[in-house]
Amino acid sequence: MRKNRLLMGIGLLIGVLAMTAVACGDDDDDDGDDNGGGDAPTLTATLAEADGSGVTGSATLTEAADGATQVVVDMAGLSGAHANHLHHGSCDAQGEVHVTLELLDGTDGSATATSTFEEPELAHFEAGHYVAVHEADGAPGPVISCGDVD
Repeated sequence: MRKNRLLMGIGLLIGVLAMTAVACGDDDDDDGDDNGGGDAPTLTATLAEADGSGVTGSATLTEAADGATQVVVDMAGLSGAHANHLHHGSCDAQGEVHVTLELLDGTDGSATATSTFEEPELAHFEAGHYVAVHEADGAPGPVISCGDVD
């Protein structure tokens, strides 16, 4: 009888361990949710002031499920409306405008602008792009804040 209880206990322990292993197994369903949070891929740019402008901020590029790219530019130290763009190149080797972003309305000193556009992959922007905020709201003029995308 004692032997039967021991065997039942061992069998129960093995069953519990097997169920634990199954419950804690790897997530191999390829749903892209490797981090548990389902966060979309992102790139960022920290925008530093240029020529003592006092204008600083950040830009976050996010890839949506439908393949669109969203850029959120959040700035401080502004006065008035300012054009901003995603450019080819870097802050040190500035290039042409790749995408015109939504106008920043900085009449209160700070502004956030969200732009969405079609782009094949967010990875396209990993190297050789930067975000520039310009002095005025018209055609690209002098850069007052700049940050490389990484």
